[in-house]
Amino acid sequence: MSMQSLYQVVGISRQGFHQHRRRLQWQEQQVDPIIERVKHYRQFHPRMGARPIYQLMSGHKSDQQLIEHLGRDKFESILITNGLGIEPIRVFHITTYSGAFRFPNLTEGLKINDINRVWISDLTYYRLLDGWAYLTFILDLYSRRCLGYALSQTLETEQTTMKALKMALKTRGKHNFDQQLIFHSDGGGQYYDKGFLKLLRQYQIVSSMAECVYENPHVERFHSTAKNQYLIPWGVNSVCQLEKRMPQFIKLYNQMKPHRSLKGKSPLSFEQFIQQIPLCQRPVELFKKIT
Repeated sequence: MSMQSLYQVVGISRQGFHQHRRRLQWQEQQVDPIIERVKHYRQFHPRMGARPIYQLMSGHKSDQQLIEHLGRDKFESILITNGLGIEPIRVFHITTYSGAFRFPNLTEGLKINDINRVWISDLTYYRLLDGWAYLTFILDLYSRRCLGYALSQTLETEQTTMKALKMALKTRGKHNFDQQLIFHSDGGGQYYDKGFLKLLRQYQIVSSMAECVYENPHVERFHSTAKNQYLIPWGVNSVCQLEKRMPQFIKLYNQMKPHRSLKGKSPLSFEQFIQQIPLCQRPVELFKKIT
């Protein structure tokens, strides 16, 4: 049987056959290696979306060769077509209950262009097989770097905010912030505990509090990233697993996870990058609540 007869039997033209063949060759030569690299990154970042992975691959020479002929949208389309798209998860839970006392919000409309100007913090619950754990995080607003965290099974200040603050202070290695650093949180009791406030005053750090979650949106987003993009997909469901996985998450987040607000850089890379730029030329971060 001639090829022309075969084309007629299967109901395809000669041109259509060769187009299909070229698509299969392109899939094998170009797409499959990209898919393998994406799967590699997803081993560490289980729910990282197509765009952050594209930024990650753009920053590695070996990966650049795979995607240099692709735009971001084409890359995203390839992942979706191959079943590697990520559906967003939107969850909101009340995590702390505010007391009657509250410091004024000093961050609304504030413009910053350096690290150690605003630290943001909040406490969140994490569901385990046999109960709950409590996670407290402290981030530098300008670089989004996680400076300190605490994992606890109690809401006592010593095991939550105090523990995270001590880690953040150790991370920065400074002994006096000369009233230039604002510590912004919600109105949870752990943030106006006498011992906690004493430690802030000792380091000359100024307290600020949000009226609602919309006045501290960046740390709420970080909670979602920690739980929905890493801890839950990793199958973490015990305190023992949390203790093992938390340092790994913090390292991946600080050193590898690209941020749109940081020009596609990770928090640590961004902090290193801005050191080369005069203060007056650095990008400005405007703190505003989500409405």
